[in-house]
Amino acid sequence: MRSLPLLISFILFSTSAFAHDNYQTAEEIRTLKKEVVKLRKEVRSGHDRNHETGDLKKEVVRLRKNVHQLQDLILELQASIEAQSQIVQPEVVVQPIPVTERPKWACYMKDMRAGGMHSKGFSRVEAKGRLLETCSQRGGVCFENNITCSDE
Repeated sequence: MRSLPLLISFILFSTSAFAHDNYQTAEEIRTLKKEVVKLRKEVRSGHDRNHETGDLKKEVVRLRKNVHQLQDLILELQASIEAQSQIVQPEVVVQPIPVTERPKWACYMKDMRAGGMHSKGFSRVEAKGRLLETCSQRGGVCFENNITCSDE
């Protein structure tokens, strides 16, 4: 296919030497030469487009493979999460606290949004945890370092 435009251009360029006597024939030859040049450009651009579309097709195939791999991974993760959620975890038995004992720790915190709050617990950690829970329920800015605790 490439040799055809070369053959046509060779014929057209060689005939211009014989067409000296006839002005009209020379004009026609120039017009044909211009058309041949246009055709050659179109053939080259078509070849470039075909090359680009081939690359794009390869890229689409690669991306589709990646999508399928990701879908498989998602399905595997979902199956493993479902399997883990179906595992029965042993229930933690909470020992009831004797009524005769009193909380030994008290914690206090003052927040701009939630205001002043306090809580009591049998340990310092329990008292802080209750205070942070109360603070978050009231919409405050809750940080453990803002809490002051003391034992009673």
